[in-house]
Amino acid sequence: MPHWKGALAMLLTDRIQATAFSAGEQTAVDYIMEQKENIRNMTVKEIAGACYCAPSTLIRIAHKLGFEGWNALKESFLEEMEYLACQDCGQDANVPFEAGETPVAIGETIAALQSESIEDTCSMLDALQLHKATVILKNARIIYLLTLAPNRELAGMFQAEMLRIGRTVVIADQPLYTALIMDPQDCAIILSYSGETDSMVEAGQLLNERKIPFIAISNIGDTSLSRLAQASLKMCTREKLYSKIGSFSSAVSAFYLLYVLYACLFERDYERNFARKWRYPARWNESGQPPHP
Repeated sequence: MPHWKGALAMLLTDRIQATAFSAGEQTAVDYIMEQKENIRNMTVKEIAGACYCAPSTLIRIAHKLGFEGWNALKESFLEEMEYLACQDCGQDANVPFEAGETPVAIGETIAALQSESIEDTCSMLDALQLHKATVILKNARIIYLLTLAPNRELAGMFQAEMLRIGRTVVIADQPLYTALIMDPQDCAIILSYSGETDSMVEAGQLLNERKIPFIAISNIGDTSLSRLAQASLKMCTREKLYSKIGSFSSAVSAFYLLYVLYACLFERDYERNFARKWRYPARWNESGQPPHP
């Protein structure tokens, strides 16, 4: 297994930088990283010739990065290059402001970054994947949301909204145990920015073995989690795991996707959900609980 597997795995370019290659392989990798989109119409033989290596070297590189072959690696690489090219003119998600900036300037920067992040996430919505995700949620008895501690507050807001339309969401930070106790009539949403966290991937594998559908929410890469899922949604992928000063982009992207899922599910039974949503709140007290009789 490549040593980048686990919570550190992010974009393909990050995985490439974190992988140990032989001298010949590194020469080919350097060429690919330098040429970027220019390799689109190049064959394996042409790239190998430009790097003075054998075509089998490119196949070994693909295998080291977790791909079945060169074509799969090339497709994922080009997709990522296109995505990253669109980010060059936007806000820096990792260090969006510098020391000495005024509070108002910081507020404007964060507003711009989060607006860009939502627009970015929206642009990646896939109609088929969103339809599949909505059907999975609609047919589920209980929806389990598997995520790690930093996302629990986002998950809690999603849980509260779903409860108001009569849907039960269980937030779980023990993915393997949760996958074991789930019923085939249930479903899961697995929220993992990297899409490679070991416990989340193992939970996805277990859910597949038990024929329990799940929706993956992860980064734009060809992640292990997205390959296992019955429906996959992509988050805005601008942040590094350890060189950022806050989750300004990823948090708002995840929040947006959860609320898109809620809205799509709401629409499936609009009149009933609308009536349920507004029938009781006006009679409740400020604590959110029904009044005492």
